[in-house]
Amino acid sequence: MSQLTTRARLIIAVVATASIAAALTAMITAGDSGDGAAAVRIQARQTDSGAAEVALQIRNADHSWGERILPSERFLAADSEPGHWRSSTAIDVHTSDGVDPAAIGLTATAEMSGPDGEPMGQVTIIQGPRGLLIQARLTGVPEGWHGFHIHETGSCAPDFSAAGGHYDPTGIGHGVLHEGGHHPGDTVNIYAHADGVANADQYTVDATLGAGVTSLFDHDGSAIIVHEGPDSYGEAPGAGARIACGVITLN
Repeated sequence: MSQLTTRARLIIAVVATASIAAALTAMITAGDSGDGAAAVRIQARQTDSGAAEVALQIRNADHSWGERILPSERFLAADSEPGHWRSSTAIDVHTSDGVDPAAIGLTATAEMSGPDGEPMGQVTIIQGPRGLLIQARLTGVPEGWHGFHIHETGSCAPDFSAAGGHYDPTGIGHGVLHEGGHHPGDTVNIYAHADGVANADQYTVDATLGAGVTSLFDHDGSAIIVHEGPDSYGEAPGAGARIACGVITLN
């Protein structure tokens, strides 16, 4: 969320009708040094009993509505002493996942291939209202467990090193068991049977196909990598060589 500074210019437009028991909305926009606009939406409604209910929402950088703020005191009378500010009690902030509504339903595909260019199946990614469903349908994978990750660059140049490291736009750390959290590129291992088939469905709330800090479609894209061995889920990556790669492409 952009911080409102002393230079911020607030434009408040409030529409209110006491006779209509429907949702009333006010918008606050703040221009901060010309770098774009932050926005806070005030939502209010009348209940059947005539009481007012009020909530605030803060717009994320990707223009979706994210944090919801619920004041514990909705009404505050001014102090009788002129010029004296009176404060409400603290407010509670509830963070939502902030998925861009426009992104819901988007799909992406990674056509997987081996080091020699042989086809090795497909990975489909579906944007849901809370996160991503990742469906791997792979062939020609050696039997056993394999690390399966999203990597930071959308390239599968020879030996797949061009895909870079694990996708980590927030600079957290490796491993789903890492005490400080894990980066969005971490997923769990997949298993290939003796016939080379590896079918797996995974789900993550740590990345998106839409806009935002954790978008898989940043300036250089992203890729899916399958490793020769399993991920330890610890702080140090150790799944071995890269045996399959596919650039993630928006459908």
